Amino acid sequence: MKGLIAIGLMVMSVMIFSAHAQSPETVLVLSSEKPEYKTLVAGFNSAFSGNFREINLKGSDEHQRTVGKDLKASKPAVAVVVGNLAAQMAKWYLEDVPIVYCDSVQATKIALAGKKVIGIYHEPDPIEQLMIMHKLFSGKTRVGLLYSPKYARIDEEEIKKKSKAIGITLEIAAMSSVKAVPGKLQELMPKVDLLWVFTDPVILSSHSNQYIVLQSLSAKIPIFCGDKKLAHSGATAGLIPNMEDVGRKAAGQAKLLLKGSAPSEKIALYPKGKLILNQKMAGILKVSFSTSLVGQAAEVIK
Repeated sequence: MKGLIAIGLMVMSVMIFSAHAQSPETVLVLSSEKPEYKTLVAGFNSAFSGNFREINLKGSDEHQRTVGKDLKASKPAVAVVVGNLAAQMAKWYLEDVPIVYCDSVQATKIALAGKKVIGIYHEPDPIEQLMIMHKLFSGKTRVGLLYSPKYARIDEEEIKKKSKAIGITLEIAAMSSVKAVPGKLQELMPKVDLLWVFTDPVILSSHSNQYIVLQSLSAKIPIFCGDKKLAHSGATAGLIPNMEDVGRKAAGQAKLLLKGSAPSEKIALYPKGKLILNQKMAGILKVSFSTSLVGQAAEVIK
């Protein structure tokens, strides 16, 4: 009798394990092994109450295809995709799967959107950027804003209103083509003493940003931005995403999707920012930052 009971318990255990193994799961798919993704994963782990499986594409197209096909065959309950490679994988292979994407400049170009898709944006809140920019460059009140209305998730009217309230004259250069960058910049430069750049996947990306940096140096006009690459490659200061907060926000949206709730009504959520100051560029452009603001910076480039 005891033997039958033991066999019965073993069978039940196997059935429970099999059901669990076959049940949809939450996956966290990283595009690469970027060091900052460890911080993002830590933030996600601290805020996510359930189990999840971490997958790293290691920057490989082959890994992208293999993982995509596997997940398509056994669809997860929710997929959190980090970076451009993972976002593209979600677009190709995870149709109808609830998606949370983050750290993906390419997401708008990929057209990763839908009722069950929510993004943690690749830059901090523009209003948060505006306020810290005003503190850093308090004497510079003529600001040229460069962005692409097609790709950047910003509220132009709100930015205009807030800028006016703090005494900033905003010259907006909205562009629909990368070919417009030289002309717009030439028109803008004589009117401003500070450039504010919002990066996107097509118009204001690495190549055009290099051109903007060279022009800013020539005209002795500093750049402020919300993008990590530009903050490290020519901007005088930047408020870039706090990756731990990106992870926590992604976890919050994943939990909502798992419960069957709709994600945030917004197209994308803005992460908290962390300040980067480039003292080398500041010196070249005759800009100085207060001791208190330097003390607040997460990184100071010398």
